[in-house]
Amino acid sequence: MNFQTTILFISFIVAVLLAVIIIPILKKVKIGQIERDDGPKSHLKKQGTPTMGGIIFMLSIIICTTISYLYYKVQGQAEIAHNLIPILCLTIGFGVVGFIDDYKKLVLHNTKGLKPSYKMLGLLIISVLYILFIIHISDQGTEMFIPILKTEILLPKVIYIPFAILVILATTNAINLTDGVDGLSSSVCAIIITCLTVIAMLRSVTEVAIIGSVAVRKYFRIFNV
Repeated sequence: MNFQTTILFISFIVAVLLAVIIIPILKKVKIGQIERDDGPKSHLKKQGTPTMGGIIFMLSIIICTTISYLYYKVQGQAEIAHNLIPILCLTIGFGVVGFIDDYKKLVLHNTKGLKPSYKMLGLLIISVLYILFIIHISDQGTEMFIPILKTEILLPKVIYIPFAILVILATTNAINLTDGVDGLSSSVCAIIITCLTVIAMLRSVTEVAIIGSVAVRKYFRIFNV
């Protein structure tokens, strides 16, 4: 059994344990879904549903990624270990933006949440910092693989940087738009992340495969798979 398979089981166990601890706490402090009254009346039945489950996701990802970091460090694969850090920081950064949005909705009882302009600004800053870090500090390069042509092309930084930022922002907001029906975002994310994780394994991009394995296990946990 390789480590990527092992981290799947570890991720599952961590997610279950955290869910057992955190969900009762959310229920106790009455952190429940607040539905907008200008939407479909059928959505009002979701009022009070325990939410902010992203806390479980974030803690699980942080714990399992840290375990992966330490494992590869001990194994003498420092490059893989170090490459996990910027991906984890990107995930945490986006998670913080989502937490602020949920906090305004659930604790401050503001159904609008974080203003879209503020949310986009936060996501943009995090995306820019991430891309600049991996290019200028980690020196990851600007190669892009085109699956249809089965080839790699080298993009100039002036093109790669804004393109990469656009992809990150577009993907993030696509998830936000998809998350309009219970479970819809989770089901879509489970399929897409599984696909990307398999691609990362085939391309031997270990750090992405690790993060993908950890993340997708959380989504499948929702379906008790």
